[in-house]
Amino acid sequence: MMINKERLVQTFCEMVSIDSESYHEKQMKDYLMKVFKECHMECIEMPIEGFEAGNIYAVLKGSTNKEPVMFSGHMDTVSPGNGKHAIIHEDGRITSDGSTVLGADDVSALASYIEAIRTIQEKNIPHGDIELAISVAEEPYDAGSAYYDFSRIKSRMGYTFDLAGKVGLAALEAPSIISFKISVKGKSAHAGFNPEDGIHALKIASSAISRIPNGHVNNNTTVNFGTITGGEGRNIVPREVILTGEIRSFDHQDALKWSKHIKNIFEEEAAKEHARIEYSDYVHIEAYKIDEDEEVVERFKRACEELNLAPKLISTHGGSDNNRFVKVGIRGIVVACAMNDCHSVSEYTTIDELEKSTLLALHLMID
Repeated sequence: MMINKERLVQTFCEMVSIDSESYHEKQMKDYLMKVFKECHMECIEMPIEGFEAGNIYAVLKGSTNKEPVMFSGHMDTVSPGNGKHAIIHEDGRITSDGSTVLGADDVSALASYIEAIRTIQEKNIPHGDIELAISVAEEPYDAGSAYYDFSRIKSRMGYTFDLAGKVGLAALEAPSIISFKISVKGKSAHAGFNPEDGIHALKIASSAISRIPNGHVNNNTTVNFGTITGGEGRNIVPREVILTGEIRSFDHQDALKWSKHIKNIFEEEAAKEHARIEYSDYVHIEAYKIDEDEEVVERFKRACEELNLAPKLISTHGGSDNNRFVKVGIRGIVVACAMNDCHSVSEYTTIDELEKSTLLALHLMID
């Protein structure tokens, strides 16, 4: 089945040129709403208080009674993402000019969906309802999809095109992600004249961290302390330090257990020095696992085989909007969609992989 490759690349390059860093997606939202309406899709924006743009729900009504299928992607890019433009190289690679990210994460997905839908309409290909769930602010821990009105979605299964790697790759498992913040409250004193009158918050924090493993703490879970700030001067016993970090785990209960463990260790170390701590954590997304014999996976494997792609099924340590879809009962997987070296100015895609991504979306839409 043929798509319009030239139009696909043109659409991709147009969308790359739109500034859409997280929380600043209005131009991208306007572009997508216009395109979806041109494709005769029913389309609404879901405004979010305090956000520049809201999430989008769009549906191409089916010409058959086939079961509806959902496809998701996100409008935002990471920084530096303003002033992007695509450069097409002779070997088919597409990059930025090196001063910004390219934005293939997640423009490659959105361009693939648009071209697949245009092809379906132009060739009058029979299909069931095709639902698009497009979010804002996905990059900062899937913040935008937390506000999605899932009651709009009728599909039982879905595909989130938001994975780096060769087309044919798909993730069936993703972790819970919990952020934590710890404030160690000590007491300041002059470090030269009367240090013994102080309570050294940094020393307490160091003692606690030394008791907590970092990195892989078991087969399912990672723990990381990412930032530490505090202190008032070189000659002052620090009265407060603030630490932040995160926990990722394929086992949600294990993630919660480690958050509690970290809190307990800091409380113990603070008590030894007559200090105190303030601890807070936040569950961004919860872990899920899709079995290989589920319908959503079988459909993906069929599409890959029809396109002579070798399907490869993996677990990913990255979260996505799919975590939220699975939590509300939509059985979904995350699919590679022609993006590489994401979140860096070296990000790139290729015309060949963009074409494969679009054909994969097309086959999944009409299966």
